[in-house]
Amino acid sequence: MLAETKRHQGDEIVISPVQRALILKTFPGFVALSAAELAVLASIGQERFFPAGSVLLEPGAPVMAFHLVVEGKVQMLHQGRPTQQMGPRSSVGGLAGLTRDPRGAHAVALDDTVTLEIDTDDMQDLFEDNFNILLGVMRALVRTMREFQIKTGGGAVSGGDKVFEGLASDQPLTLVDKMFFIRKASSFAQVSIRALAELASQVTELRLGAGEPIWPAGETADYSVLIVNGVVECLPEDMDPFEFGPGYVVGGPDSIIGDPRWYAAVAKTDVILLQQWRAATLDVFEDHIEVAMSLLRTLATGFTRKLDEMAALQAEASRTGSEGPARVGDGAS
Repeated sequence: MLAETKRHQGDEIVISPVQRALILKTFPGFVALSAAELAVLASIGQERFFPAGSVLLEPGAPVMAFHLVVEGKVQMLHQGRPTQQMGPRSSVGGLAGLTRDPRGAHAVALDDTVTLEIDTDDMQDLFEDNFNILLGVMRALVRTMREFQIKTGGGAVSGGDKVFEGLASDQPLTLVDKMFFIRKASSFAQVSIRALAELASQVTELRLGAGEPIWPAGETADYSVLIVNGVVECLPEDMDPFEFGPGYVVGGPDSIIGDPRWYAAVAKTDVILLQQWRAATLDVFEDHIEVAMSLLRTLATGFTRKLDEMAALQAEASRTGSEGPARVGDGAS
């Protein structure tokens, strides 16, 4: 695809601005961007060429620039062991760049590979100036997380550390109560009080008895629920059920991308829930970009943790001779 645009074989190649924008539009996070937004994004990218066997990212230091793979194939490694293989339309080092993980990331070109290299600070500045680009990246990450969740049998792929003891109360929750639970259970501990109040004012308190449905499988996901008290059971088709307790947000990935629910959710016990509506939440994100950035980093951190756990399982499997082949993905690493 880029043969005519290569002017020399080395660390850099030259791709025309128009072709660069067209390439970016093929990436999952950027398909919905306007021509003007693509042009702004294209302006911060640097074309790079990596011969087979060369290193894109060295482990042991925070990722200061990540790569969007245009052509070729990249092998990701974890503690020296191969994990994912990333093909065209994949992000290499994007998660580590978002989280500023001090371990960095390790990536090696398997084939001759062309990438667009983007400085992480430049990307963050772009997020702060253009909400649509930030939202596109968030949705692409969430979709990858959702696919991972389905393939691995459910459960949480982000968060999970900030859980709390449930609150059983017959009294309706006040605005202050809602703010307290949103801050305690989510990624919004450092956001402004004003932004937190706006988030809390948009949620709906929901109380259900044991056995009552929350949503059916296949329903369009226009909200998630934060569990204040009780246990929610999730019932996917052809999979074992899984459940969440106080402090977890259930249905978050589906609600961000607005896809049909891939599992039914029911109240396993009496529950107190906070419904977080997608449209209202996105409005708060756009008005308070730090809220969206905080969520994006939390999602990236949680997903990185799950990928690390998967890599450890693959390493253990390889020692017993049961490891399967690595997959070439369209996701993020």
